[in-house]
Amino acid sequence: MRARLAIMIAMVALFGAAAAIAASSDDAFTAFAKGDYKTASKLMVPLAEAGDVRAQYNLGTMYNNALGVRQDYKEAARWFSMASAKGYIFATVDLATLYLSGEGVQKDYKEAMRLFLMAAEKNNTTAEGTIGSLYERGLGVAQDYKEAAKWYRRAADHGSIEAQYNMGMMYTAGKGVPKDFKQAADWYKKAAELGHDSAQLNLGALYQSGQPGLPKDVPQAMKYLRAAAQQRNARAQFNLAQIYGNGDEGVPQNLPRALMWFSASSTRLVGNQAQIARDNMAEVARAMTPAQRAEAQTLARQCEADFAKCE
Repeated sequence: MRARLAIMIAMVALFGAAAAIAASSDDAFTAFAKGDYKTASKLMVPLAEAGDVRAQYNLGTMYNNALGVRQDYKEAARWFSMASAKGYIFATVDLATLYLSGEGVQKDYKEAMRLFLMAAEKNNTTAEGTIGSLYERGLGVAQDYKEAAKWYRRAADHGSIEAQYNMGMMYTAGKGVPKDFKQAADWYKKAAELGHDSAQLNLGALYQSGQPGLPKDVPQAMKYLRAAAQQRNARAQFNLAQIYGNGDEGVPQNLPRALMWFSASSTRLVGNQAQIARDNMAEVARAMTPAQRAEAQTLARQCEADFAKCE
C-alpha cells in the first residue's frame, strides 16, 4: 500500500512538473510574441538549456538584435548553432549570416556557403539568393556567373523580391545569361510591382532610354520612376527631374516639378552626382519665372512632408 502511494505521489509530482514546464513555455513564447523581450529572455533560458529548439533560436535572435538583452553576437552564434544542429533552418540561415559578417564568429565564407546550402536544400529563399550572391562575388567559392544566375532564378521563382531584382541585373549586364533587356525588364517588373525601389528605378530607366527589344516608353518610365522617387530613391528623383525639365514623349515640360525633384535628389545623392543635381537646379531656376519658383518651393515643402503624394 505504501509502495502504491509512493508511486502515485511521484506521478503527481511528475505531472505537476510537466504542467509547470508547459506553463513556463507558454509564458515565454507569449512574452516574445508580445515584444516583452526582457521577460521572454529570462523564461527561455531554462527551456533552451533543456533543448527546446524554438527557445534556442529565439534567444539567438534576441542576442543578435539586442532584444531584451545586451547585444552579444557570440552568444547569438552559440544559440543559433544549437538550433541549427537540430535542423532548425532559420537558425542555420542566421548562423550563416554571422559567418558572412564575422560577428560572434571568425569570418568564414566557406562555412557560410556550407550552411546556406544546407538551408537551400529546404528551399529557403534567403539562402538561395545569398548563394547566388556568393557565386556572383566569388566569396567562399570560385566566381561563377552561371551558378549565380541559377541560384538567383531559383530564389526568384520561390518569390524572393531581391532575387527577382538580381535576375534583372544579370540580364541587363549579360552576366551568366545572355544580355537581354526584355528579360531584364520582365524580372525588374516582378520586383517593382512588389515595391522594390531599385527595380522600379532600373525599369523606369530602361523605358526612359529604350533598349534593343524594349522600345522607349516615357509614360511607363514615369510610372516606375515616380514610384521609386516616392520612396526617396535619389537617382529616380533625378531622372524624373530630367524628364520634367526637358519634356519628352507624352510628358510636357514642367519646370517647377523639375526644380523640386532636382532639389530632392541633390540632398540624397553624394559627391559628383550631388553636384550635377545642384548644377541642374541652378540651370532650371534661371529659366523660371518668379511664380514658377514659388510653385516649386510649395511643391518641395509638400513633398518633404509626404513623398508618397509627390508627382
